[in-house]
Parts: sequence; structure tokens; C-alpha cells
Amino acid sequence: MERAIATLESISVAKGYLATDFMLKAADVSLLWACTLCPGKYLVVVGGQVSAVKSSLAAGLQAAGEAVIDHMILPNVHPDVFAALADATDPGLPKDLGIVETMAAPVALEAADAAVKAAQVKLIEIRLGRGMGAKSFFSLTGEISNVKTAVAAAREIVGSRGFLVDAVVISRPHRALLEALL
Repeated sequence: MERAIATLESISVAKGYLATDFMLKAADVSLLWACTLCPGKYLVVVGGQVSAVKSSLAAGLQAAGEAVIDHMILPNVHPDVFAALADATDPGLPKDLGIVETMAAPVALEAADAAVKAAQVKLIEIRLGRGMGAKSFFSLTGEISNVKTAVAAAREIVGSRGFLVDAVVISRPHRALLEALL
């Protein structure tokens, strides 16, 4: 069974709720995430089979109209993305770190998926917009060469969409930083 996700980020909370309702009524999808973001934005993430997710997103885009800031559909999502989104990962003892920060949530999910598919790394966390001025970020760990490859893949996606805030690689992070991260 193919597993896909679709995200829609709206500049309007009211339109975000409306889009969410349309998305859930349009197709057999699961609501994975729906929340307000600072400053007065709304994010919805749905999951399911590719065709259902496509139909759902189309309905949400129609309902939200010009209030849409960003959106995307991601077929064949890497399983680590779901765990990192739910803050349920076990990265083991982190080695080297990569952190990618974005101005929009949909592209953060897309970039996290690309990163974990590009190299042998483990996602630690995906944080979508809440309490960060609507910025999003994700962190990952692995051997330095793999972390660099994964961050480069993510940077390319986020940069091409104009939403890149920053992307860093930290070699051999300090133990106190690792404790704070986990």
C-alpha cells in the first residue's frame, strides 16, 4: 500500500479550518496534523493512499483559495518522516548532526523526506511551525559524509522554493548539546 502525505499551509486560520474540512470530506484520508501557527497561520497534514491524498489536497486548495502560502503532495513517504513528525524516533546515540530550517512547513516535510532518502541518516525530529514564528525545522544524525549529503539534498529542495532560512552540519556535537536535543 502506497503511503502519501499532503500539506497545506494557509495565511488564514478560518480558511485553514475550511480547507481541512474539505480535505477530510473529499477522500478517505487520515488527519495527521492540524493546528494554528504563529503569526495567525494554519497547517493541515493528511495521509493515505496517493490517489486519495491528491483528491484531498485538490479540495483543500480550492477551499483555501488565495490564502494558501505553500502546499505539497509527497508520495511514497519514507517511514522515518512519520516517526519524526510524531516525535517518536529513536536515533540511537547521535553522531554528527544536520539541521535544516525553513520558512514554511510543507517544504520542511518534503526536504526531510528527501534527506533521509538521499543518505543513510536518521531523522531525530521534525518541528512544524508552532511557537517559532511559523518557521519549521528538522534535525538528523549519521556519519558526517551522510549528514552532509542529506543536508545538501534538503537544502536544494528548500532553496529552490525560496523558503530556506539556514542549513547546518555539526561535526562531533558537544555532549551537552546532544542532551538538550534529545
